[in-house]
Amino acid sequence: MPRRFLALVVTALVGLVGAGCADDVSPALRIGDTKIGNEAFLDEVAEWAGNPVAIDPSVLADSSPGTYPLELVRQLLQQRIDFELHNQEFEALGLELDDDLRDGALAALFGDPSASVEAFSAFSDEFAQQFTDDIARQIAVEQELGPNEYNAWRAEAYAEADIEVSPRYGTWDGESGQVTPPQGPIGSATTQPAFGQ
Repeated sequence: MPRRFLALVVTALVGLVGAGCADDVSPALRIGDTKIGNEAFLDEVAEWAGNPVAIDPSVLADSSPGTYPLELVRQLLQQRIDFELHNQEFEALGLELDDDLRDGALAALFGDPSASVEAFSAFSDEFAQQFTDDIARQIAVEQELGPNEYNAWRAEAYAEADIEVSPRYGTWDGESGQVTPPQGPIGSATTQPAFGQ
């Protein structure tokens, strides 16, 4: 499986995050003016957690019902931040999403685009499309800017972005461009199941 998809494979898992926190406490994530609510973010986590091609089920085996490993959540927050920064630059550059870009994204992910059928089979159709579009916009920005300008843009975007992470998931470290896990144990109480929502 290619690098972008495999970036979500979890190695060392520590802590648990419950899946039943209300959106009115705070959004899960804010990147500039873009807010991603807890429910929307946890739906995204559930999509990944429910896909055995992307996430080995054994890494979830010790999680209580309705909870996710904190390291998985941190990685998905990191990915969502990266996607949103690219999506904002995609808009700023006046680029347009089309089927050629989507096909290019699938080719970049899998080599053979037909391999996406198996890899995405456990995703909802809506989420598979969203993920493909996110990758397509990311690749389009890379191509539009070219290697040198792209690397400079990405470093600046991470350094200057106004990013806020819900304290239940950790904090944003602008210097390292990483989500830092919260200190201490994470409660795993929840009001809804992790899967089948």
